[in-house]
Amino acid sequence: MLKLTSYNSSAFAHLAAAHLREHAIMAGVIDASMSVITGVMATTFNRGMYELVIASKRDEDRARELIEQLETNPPEIDPDWEDDVAPDLSKLDRKLIPNCPGCDWPIMIARPLGPCQRCGTRYDVLEMIFDKHGPEALAPCYETEPPLANMTDAQVCDIAIDCPACSYPLDGLGVRGHCPECSTYFDRRELFNGLLGA
Repeated sequence: MLKLTSYNSSAFAHLAAAHLREHAIMAGVIDASMSVITGVMATTFNRGMYELVIASKRDEDRARELIEQLETNPPEIDPDWEDDVAPDLSKLDRKLIPNCPGCDWPIMIARPLGPCQRCGTRYDVLEMIFDKHGPEALAPCYETEPPLANMTDAQVCDIAIDCPACSYPLDGLGVRGHCPECSTYFDRRELFNGLLGA
């Protein structure tokens, strides 16, 4: 794994990673301020630095060139894009749902932004859970799809990735197999998804 650059904006970091993947460079985003990689969740809270990483050092020059092109001519990003990202609170662990900060009355999950029906106190359930339990507690509420989920095996095989044990190039060796240099088993999809969760 090679860190290419960092962004303050999760939206732009994910856009850059998608741009690299469109050009057959295995790339992803790691939220450097959190131990959990949850793309969408991190963008909701806008905290931390977002690191753009690639799977093979061999792609560094081409990746930097593509990122420079993207930064020189960035696409328009809808300023309200986050409004379309909504967590599924039905997946939330019920034990984590806080009580109203004003009157300690149980909060109805159907009213995640308040105000409290009993005392009128304004609250934000997601923010309260995030502050008390950390981002991990909210991870099940967000739909996250592995970056390679919609790619065919042939497309995955066209992307450069190196052996995680010895850094030997795994070009032309299929989606799964053993490294010819050190015999370590590899699965290209698992390697990339594991790289994001490292």
